[in-house]
Amino acid sequence: MTSHPIFSSAVGRLTAVCFAVLWSGLTLTGCLNDDNLIGENCYDEILNNGEELIDCGGPICDPCDPCENDAWDPLLGEQWVDCGGSCEPCATNFNGVLDEGETGVDCGCAGCPACPELCGDGLMNGYETGVDCGGVDCDACPTCDDGILNGSETGIDCGGNTCDPCECLCDCTNGIQDGLEEYIDCGGPNCEPCASTMSWYNAGVQYFGDATASAELVGGNLQITGISLTGAQVGFVVAEPADGWYNGYVIALNPTSLPQAAAYTSTAGMNYTTLFGGNTTVQITYIDAESGGYVVGSFNGSVMEASGSATTLSQGSFQLSIN
Repeated sequence: MTSHPIFSSAVGRLTAVCFAVLWSGLTLTGCLNDDNLIGENCYDEILNNGEELIDCGGPICDPCDPCENDAWDPLLGEQWVDCGGSCEPCATNFNGVLDEGETGVDCGCAGCPACPELCGDGLMNGYETGVDCGGVDCDACPTCDDGILNGSETGIDCGGNTCDPCECLCDCTNGIQDGLEEYIDCGGPNCEPCASTMSWYNAGVQYFGDATASAELVGGNLQITGISLTGAQVGFVVAEPADGWYNGYVIALNPTSLPQAAAYTSTAGMNYTTLFGGNTTVQITYIDAESGGYVVGSFNGSVMEASGSATTLSQGSFQLSIN
């Protein structure tokens, strides 16, 4: 009886070894599984299968060597990250201690990094007073009275691991509009103010009108404008729906939609508007239709110049406080 290993391969995947067995003139084959693929394993040199590091940790592999996990494990006796205790001794320029010749912990010496370079390494070193914060090089460490949403806070100076709970029972970090927020995770007494942003594409170029963008309610009409730093300008007039403003409202602006209209001025000074032709769709995703409220939406479509030439506005979006 003679057996022959047969190897098959496919782009981007490992294949198993099948064995062809010749016996009594018949060829029998046996594979690891129906797909001829190697199953979950801890020796493929790929980070997969829920592994903590490549081929170790997770639900099916052996635990990772604590001396090679890129973490400081003081409970296991390490002096610093993956060194000391039962691991290799720590180098003097990487031991979490201010040694002779260093100007800061593990920095500012021959063979050491510059101290400002340590502000993002996830360790408390250099001149830091907290992990990657404080001292002369890093940003100030978060506190519960600095008027900023930072650290583990869920609202400005409230919530999280160290501050008092937020009075509004809101969370400015959870991706939903709750509590007294003006919009998702912004506005109200506890969250950062909602940003004013506006952008669009024209002729393959993206424009931003954040600094000048505005939204106003004038006689029941919502007027939105934005001007880029290069002089491109976009604007809309959208009338209040007959049954009042509501989230998800969609309107097509074209020559038949007056007094509702869209207008655009290019960086070359060419003026386009739906009064002359074209069709621009505006969607109001969210609106709190009052002075001090907020409006979020998108726009796409075309506008036309008096001569009949058209231009396209695409991937337009706005998030604006209402004046």
